[in-house]
Amino acid sequence: MIHIFREKGQKPIFFVTFAIFFLLSLFWLQRRHDLSVPYTDQIISKAVTQTSNGDRQTALPRSKQTELPAASIEALQNETLGFEKVYVINLPKRTDKLDAVRLAASVTGFNLEVIPGQLGAEMSPKALPGVSLVEVPFKEGEMRDNIIGCWRSHMQSAHNIVNNRLSSALIFEDDADWDVSFRSQLLNFAIGSQWLLNTPAGHTPHSPYGDDWDLLWLGHCALAPIQTDPRRVLLENDPSTTPFNHRFNLGTIPDMTHYDNTTRIMYATNGGTCLYAYALSYRGAQKILFHLSMSYYHRPVDFGIREMCEDGSRNFRCIGVFPQLVDSHRGAGSSSKDSDISHGEEQVRKKGFSYNIVRSTRLNVGHLIDGDVDAVESQWPGEVPELAGDVKISFRETFQD
Repeated sequence: MIHIFREKGQKPIFFVTFAIFFLLSLFWLQRRHDLSVPYTDQIISKAVTQTSNGDRQTALPRSKQTELPAASIEALQNETLGFEKVYVINLPKRTDKLDAVRLAASVTGFNLEVIPGQLGAEMSPKALPGVSLVEVPFKEGEMRDNIIGCWRSHMQSAHNIVNNRLSSALIFEDDADWDVSFRSQLLNFAIGSQWLLNTPAGHTPHSPYGDDWDLLWLGHCALAPIQTDPRRVLLENDPSTTPFNHRFNLGTIPDMTHYDNTTRIMYATNGGTCLYAYALSYRGAQKILFHLSMSYYHRPVDFGIREMCEDGSRNFRCIGVFPQLVDSHRGAGSSSKDSDISHGEEQVRKKGFSYNIVRSTRLNVGHLIDGDVDAVESQWPGEVPELAGDVKISFRETFQD
């Protein structure tokens, strides 16, 4: 230990030095915290308020249970969005996609861990599920190899959850994009999922999204409701909802003609198409590995997960939202960079775009880095109404769609 003294005969100034060092450390930690607060939090500052007695609650009109427990709100504000881990699947050669998705996550305030994408052409046929060699129906050659690589990459995500005994993880594909209000959207989603999972009022579940779920399907290109479960959660007055004429999907979706242009709905789903973003619980990851890796299977991975959701005998519980919270981004430049599975006719874009996202984080990342939230732009200016008040959440025992 180093002791610091003044001139001989004077008292040591060790404690004075220590006090100065301590105060400087506190200042630095506070400054570091200020720098780490995502700029998007300024956009969603109304999502959480203080009540008169100091308890934190959602600033939403109460309709049944629209208040989350304080522990759930705290979990949703962490750097993994209320999950134990957040993963992104990325082929090592696609450093461009990894840079972009990391940057988007950084301005939204969450951490990503990389799941290295697999190349189907490098896989041993003996590693594939089933009894036949590399039999992917209606696909062959490079397309078949890419589908196999995509399947294994998603299996690796489930494998990591099981291997590390994670309670849950959120998994993104590396071309995913989301609205700048993503954290606020997740808070509203958590309220809805807790209700759909029958969370008792006053009870704090282990996950802020509720307990007893296997998969939360946040990012997709189509997602159908289970017709045997008529319950719906309505997220009304939501300015991040994609306008009707800009919704692009590739499969069965709910009939939204009964709802206005600024309403999302949540429901138990029997599955969908595309895996831009989804969460798995530990139990859900176990079931994925069993049914889609250990058992006979030879179709694209999103088809398999859809079958998991719709097959009641597998007891695989899926919760979804429409319009989706996450979709895919198509960057500026050559369209040949878009997908690592399929290759369409090459075009050159002067500006990128994202499907079904109103205020794209990727398209606004420059403004968010600069902290200029007033400059954040909609993809469809003038077509998304300026809404007063907060998102209104209500619960329906029967559905209209």
